[in-house]
Amino acid sequence: MEMRSAWLKWARAVEHQRVLARRTREFLADGSYEYVRWDNVADSTDPLVKMQRRLKTKKEFSESWSVLLGDILTNLRAALDHSMWTAVVMHSGRPAKPNQVQFPITTKASSFSEARRKFSALVVPDFWAVIEALQPFHGGNRAHTSPLEVLRWLSNLDKHRAVHIVGRIYFDLAPVVIRSETPIKIVEERRHEGPIDGDNKAVLVLKFERPRGNAPIDVVPTFAFSPSIQISDDPVEYRTLASAMEVMTDGVLKVLTYCTSSLGLPMPDIDSLELGEENDLVAADLAGDVYTFRDFDGTVHRFTGPAAPDEEARPS
Repeated sequence: MEMRSAWLKWARAVEHQRVLARRTREFLADGSYEYVRWDNVADSTDPLVKMQRRLKTKKEFSESWSVLLGDILTNLRAALDHSMWTAVVMHSGRPAKPNQVQFPITTKASSFSEARRKFSALVVPDFWAVIEALQPFHGGNRAHTSPLEVLRWLSNLDKHRAVHIVGRIYFDLAPVVIRSETPIKIVEERRHEGPIDGDNKAVLVLKFERPRGNAPIDVVPTFAFSPSIQISDDPVEYRTLASAMEVMTDGVLKVLTYCTSSLGLPMPDIDSLELGEENDLVAADLAGDVYTFRDFDGTVHRFTGPAAPDEEARPS
């Protein structure tokens, strides 16, 4: 017996992920949004310069993205359950209650005790040791960011309603840069970080003392816009779509690799899994977790952003 079906489920998820990544890269490359500046620089009677940057959406995310995301989640979750099924059948034969066989995922050690009682005797000890070692509860108060827990939460959500992809503004890229010939004293600075609801949202509000002589002023936007998804509701947290997809597919790959080895089964021929690599060649300059922003002169800058802090909760 092999874990072929589990690997095929994972491969199908990766193929869909690459299609989704391709579509998001094409979307970002197509001028789907812009930052519009508003200010009162011309009103020399006001001692304060008031300036805003607003996000104008020129094109909405496609509804098909949520459908593709659902396919990815379903196949990744199924890959884990197929691996569990293979392990049970190999060690104990066909189970009396097949619908109850699933790969356990929990953020609480106390909840895992019930899974241990139900399933540990049905599989070889090495396989169960892998399951236990990779549980999210080892991540403590960051357990909700574990790749397997993110997958569990999102796949359960997708069973009942669409997982919405939202726009998110990030401000941890660099401090706001104000260009002026004279020193500037900032009086107020407010930034938006989180989902963008509606169009023309103010993502940066600045107030600073007007420089003498009305010297030219410009603000270089150091924020970035990226398609994102919610990964948890307690607490509420978001991740960029690219980083969330990467940690989930890599997390399931880690499980399948360890589980296949623990059962003494051969690893699959990767070339036979058809991972959809042809999609990586489209808009390749935007591949990966890429951010963009437009400078004051309209120049578009693209760069790879910082990794999400999910690594803390990954089991070693």
